[in-house]
Amino acid sequence: MRLTFGIMAVLTSVLGVAAHVQSLPPPGTGRISGHVATAYAELVADATVTLVRIPQGGVPGDVRSLQSDPKGGFAFERLPAGQYWLSATKKGYTSRQPNPRPNASATALPGATLAGVTPSSRFDTGPVIDLGDGSQAIDLSIVLHRSARIAGRIIAPDGSAAPDVQVLVAARHGDGRGPMLLETRTSSQWDGRYEITDLPPGDYMIGAQPGWKVVARSSTLAGNGAANAAGIGVTMQRVGSTTEFRWTWYPGVEESEPGNAVTLLEGVAAEGIDIWLTPAQRFNVSGRVFWPVGVGVEDITIDYGDPPGTRSGVWFLSDPGGLFTLTGIPTGPLVLLARANTDQGTLIGIASTDVAIDSVHDVQIVVDRPGSVEGRVTFDAGLASPPGPASITLVQKLFRPSALYPVPEAAIGDGGRFALRDLLGEYEFVVDKLPPGSSVKQVLRNGVALRANRIRVMGGEVVNGIEVVIGK
Repeated sequence: MRLTFGIMAVLTSVLGVAAHVQSLPPPGTGRISGHVATAYAELVADATVTLVRIPQGGVPGDVRSLQSDPKGGFAFERLPAGQYWLSATKKGYTSRQPNPRPNASATALPGATLAGVTPSSRFDTGPVIDLGDGSQAIDLSIVLHRSARIAGRIIAPDGSAAPDVQVLVAARHGDGRGPMLLETRTSSQWDGRYEITDLPPGDYMIGAQPGWKVVARSSTLAGNGAANAAGIGVTMQRVGSTTEFRWTWYPGVEESEPGNAVTLLEGVAAEGIDIWLTPAQRFNVSGRVFWPVGVGVEDITIDYGDPPGTRSGVWFLSDPGGLFTLTGIPTGPLVLLARANTDQGTLIGIASTDVAIDSVHDVQIVVDRPGSVEGRVTFDAGLASPPGPASITLVQKLFRPSALYPVPEAAIGDGGRFALRDLLGEYEFVVDKLPPGSSVKQVLRNGVALRANRIRVMGGEVVNGIEVVIGK
């Protein structure tokens, strides 16, 4: 199969948020405003918000940018009528949205030709707004996710490192593999290692193709207008004398087979996603735990399990350098949470990988200060608070920890206040001693309901503004 491997760019649909459009006189006084927030209702300050006017009918485009205020707000004033693309960036975050969809209106730009790629899908990165004469679009929301990466090695049939192999991601659609996401492509290095960065959470298929490597990247807001505002140009170079370019899909299957999906968690690096250019069987997971310089580590444990909670285990490190090897690990996704007791308190780190048909090597877990959650518990009208002392617990949802791992718990104080410490991951709230028939009805952050009543806590992060609502 030989298809065109072009440089593609397209501006995608609005991020599922409502924009209220009101008529105003006269032209030249348009306004676009809103806020930048995460999927967990965290307001993002100091994000760079960019507004690109899409050239149409001979009308030139222009680019404006500003920083979001302390509450994540932004506003662009005195705008002429036209079509605009809105996006935001900040270090550690990505504006790419999960579950990219095939896009029939994708525009193929001139570029190199390669085999086996259909340029028909991109990540959504921000809303497109049609602004009429003297009108305004308000209450827009730009959703950011904590960025994550997928990293691993490309391994030749003889077990050696395979450099200069093209690697990219395809979105999973249903039970099969969706279109390839050209903006994610990279090449393996001299040691076979590759990294695909700036990814939102989701399920991805990872493909490798020998014979081509990425030799240059470019992005521009000029020349091709708003199309290039969302696009990245990539120059490919042919390697060796290979005449057939066959794709191998993680963990090591031919392109006629679907391969395995890698579940990428928000803000969590998926390490050890190795692709064998021919299949092999391995069942070990090895790597190293790192900690800040100058910290004295007393002991380290690694709690591991899969997101569905079908298996879990714990591993005690004896190597003073932090090296570990988990043995007897069944296939499938795996989350590893390291907990280190040190002379500076408890440090925590997390990583994820996928065990398939090969040993997983070089998993890196960096432990640092844990996060915390602060807030209050409230009760719907007609519900009385518990007569005695009550407590609130956070249940880890990224995997099911072993019985040895301490469950985050705190007493509920005056006014329903609570503070939970030593956190890292995604959690669900549980409150004890509730009135009969009542439960956690809703969890809010800054007045916004959290999806599935869950909160994500990153290392060193203080999550506040939480309200746990009890109702029937």
